[in-house]
Amino acid sequence: PYQDYYDHDDTHVEWSGWYRLYLNGESAQMSEWCVNYVGCGGYTGLFLSGSHPTREDGVVTREVLGTYIWSNQCGNYRSNSIQVKACPGDYYVYKLVKPDA
Repeated sequence: PYQDYYDHDDTHVEWSGWYRLYLNGESAQMSEWCVNYVGCGGYTGLFLSGSHPTREDGVVTREVLGTYIWSNQCGNYRSNSIQVKACPGDYYVYKLVKPDA
């Protein structure tokens, strides 16, 4: 139902700072490919506009693209740019900012 999606709307989160992603307790990373379907709490599937950096690359800037939940077209939305860094231990951190409304 609509309320489930609204309750998980990331535009209501004050994103600001470096974040490490986890999925079921394991390190995770943002997709580098189109995500064209999202369920269980989200309007927009997000993916990076480019590849993840190596540790030697340091901090890189990437755009985040999004696809509306019921769309078959990738990249309907474009976010603010974010920064991505590879860390020792084979995981990534992302410097996120609150999305534009």
